[in-house]
Amino acid sequence: MMFHLSPLTAKRFRAFRRIRRAWYSLVALGAIFVFCMLADVVCPVKPGAVADPEALKGSVSPVEKVAYDVRTARYSRLPDGTIVDFEGPADWRSRLDEYEITEVDRGDHVRVYLEPKDPPKALGSETVMPNVAFPFAPCKGHPFGLDAGGRDVYTLVVHGMRIGLLFGLLLAFSGMFVGLVIGAIEGYFGGVTDLAGQRFTEIWSAIPFIYVMIFVGQTVGQSFGVLLFCYAIFNWIGVSYYMRAEFLRLRMRTFVEAAKCQGFSAARIIFGHILPNALTPLITLFPFLLMGSIGSLAALDFLGFGLPPMTPSCGELLNQAMHNPSAWWLIVFPSAALFVVMLLTVLVGEGLRDAFDPRQKSKLE
Repeated sequence: MMFHLSPLTAKRFRAFRRIRRAWYSLVALGAIFVFCMLADVVCPVKPGAVADPEALKGSVSPVEKVAYDVRTARYSRLPDGTIVDFEGPADWRSRLDEYEITEVDRGDHVRVYLEPKDPPKALGSETVMPNVAFPFAPCKGHPFGLDAGGRDVYTLVVHGMRIGLLFGLLLAFSGMFVGLVIGAIEGYFGGVTDLAGQRFTEIWSAIPFIYVMIFVGQTVGQSFGVLLFCYAIFNWIGVSYYMRAEFLRLRMRTFVEAAKCQGFSAARIIFGHILPNALTPLITLFPFLLMGSIGSLAALDFLGFGLPPMTPSCGELLNQAMHNPSAWWLIVFPSAALFVVMLLTVLVGEGLRDAFDPRQKSKLE
């Protein structure tokens, strides 16, 4: 049997296609997703591979090392005139006219500082090759540079975005499913069930998430599954509010009353009759849930409470950039990847919201 779209769904899909920025953003986001899923193919090295410093010496520019004749001197003079703790050239007494003399009284002695009046003279220069140090700037073979551990940033960004997209999709779907079930039960049955569910949701939302993450991470350990579970048990709250409102609105409709009169079970009415008419909030919220999930993972990795160490992550690269301010490539490339993915996701979400909004073409007469 062939799959057919309902007339309303087909109309909404055509409306979404007409929103060019949203449609092209969806295509671009899909292409990025496929590209990141092929990270093992499109990346030249493994994410844990460390570059050989000897192979990078060809990308290091020689520097000129200049030696200067620095003739500063300092010593301490005791009350009887004795000089102790002397540091400086041996012929300083015959060159006193070349110094600016500063004396500091320390009580039991006087500290004397001799600074040359003229700038130091260059004695000579030589060209030397500096040692290779990480993080390393972009070079041939490593267009995005190397991080503080000598790993290729391009590989880390692609693998990190793959993990981020998978984490975001799983978290968004799990949050939508749990929020749908809880919101549907509250909205359909109402009364005591709704009241108890709302109080439970309010109490659950008051639990500090970051403390739960720290506690679980210290007791169970950091891993993809643990992080996904901890996020999923809190990520459904917002969706449940929307679904509860939709089911409260639709449960008194005529088609629901007709289904009850035919003796259909509550589960069949909820999932077979009301849910198809209440999918608009889920569809329009999904891109924003995905964007929030990706951003949350990057933020936790930046703080050190996310994935295990050495796991490819844009947030972990940004954390390295904080400790290496001169390594601009650790800021630019991970930030650009996160910005592009989040921007495309927002544009898709806005397009879905406009396409599913029945009031966008209505007018007051």
